[in-house]
Amino acid sequence: MARIKQNQHHEELRMRILNVAAKNFLRQGYTATTIKQISSETHLSTGSVTNIYPSKEDILCDLVNFVLTQQFSVAEELLSGVTDDNLLIYAMETTLQLYIVEMDDNLREVYSTAYSLPKTSAIIQKMATAKWENLFKEYLPQYETKDFYKLEIASGGVMRGFMTIRCDMWFTMDQKIETFLQCALKLYDIPAERINEIVTFINNYDFKTIAEKTIAKIMQYLDELPD
Repeated sequence: MARIKQNQHHEELRMRILNVAAKNFLRQGYTATTIKQISSETHLSTGSVTNIYPSKEDILCDLVNFVLTQQFSVAEELLSGVTDDNLLIYAMETTLQLYIVEMDDNLREVYSTAYSLPKTSAIIQKMATAKWENLFKEYLPQYETKDFYKLEIASGGVMRGFMTIRCDMWFTMDQKIETFLQCALKLYDIPAERINEIVTFINNYDFKTIAEKTIAKIMQYLDELPD
């Protein structure tokens, strides 16, 4: 019984820390948020925070895992009953991520940081490799998990590059999406004609609104965590 209570207390503290840290990551950026600030806003000592999360990156790991799961879920829900084309699922998920990043510079920093730090990038690579292997296996039946892992390292690098550059009059969002899909899908040996069909399909969706609703859903989740 004591062990159960101890575990429950640990989980409550973990969720409280995640609540405060994640909100600050999203509202003021990853770099600007400090462990000291998190400690102050959770009314915990620095030692108590670092006992559960040894570093900010460890907190970001939890957030990355949740956000990616939400992205995958939203994309699949949008295509449910519309198509079961795996290439369109990939395009939907990656396009949504690029739109989310474009909404706010703090989000851009959080995402680009997650793609750069060792622990968080490892989580992204693991989740994406499993996801993309499932989606692209029919197109690359000879590939094993290790091969999809290598492709994820390459496509993840492409994603990070496109995320870090803001759109402007010379590089519009539509151009960013089309160019990203052209580059990323070529890595998986998808023919140019098929890629063009995918880009046309993606252009039928209002991703700005979808991205706003996805972030609102994430913020609602954080608001419901104990503080």
